[in-house]
Amino acid sequence: MSKPDPLDPKAVKTTAFEISEDELEARMKKQEELHNEPVQKAVAILEAALCTVLTKLGVDCNLEDDVVKAQQEFLGITIWEHTDERSPQLNGFFVHVGHENYTPFAWVGAARINHLGQCFCDIQWLQEDRMTETGGIKLVQ
Repeated sequence: MSKPDPLDPKAVKTTAFEISEDELEARMKKQEELHNEPVQKAVAILEAALCTVLTKLGVDCNLEDDVVKAQQEFLGITIWEHTDERSPQLNGFFVHVGHENYTPFAWVGAARINHLGQCFCDIQWLQEDRMTETGGIKLVQ
């Protein structure tokens, strides 16, 4: 007697909510490629922009996170997140300097993507009244 056809719907032993291990691995790999990697790249661009501002204020961003936090506290640097659902183009981080009188130093905008799929992050230098753009990395190949 021949073996049953595995593609025959009558011979299928799994339900609609079960998938094979290979199918699960393929889905996880696709999720990693299409979602997780681009998000990680966008976060890295945002962190690099924040690091650019902190470096200009005298913080060494190449050290461990707790050492960077200690440097920020010593120099009186605070970072405030600003989010607004009505105008998402204004979302970002304000960087202030000073222990008692908070002086606005820079605004780092949230990561944005242009029509070519490249990710950028704007830095508005409030003391110098100028804007720079960092990034330019294509998120999805």
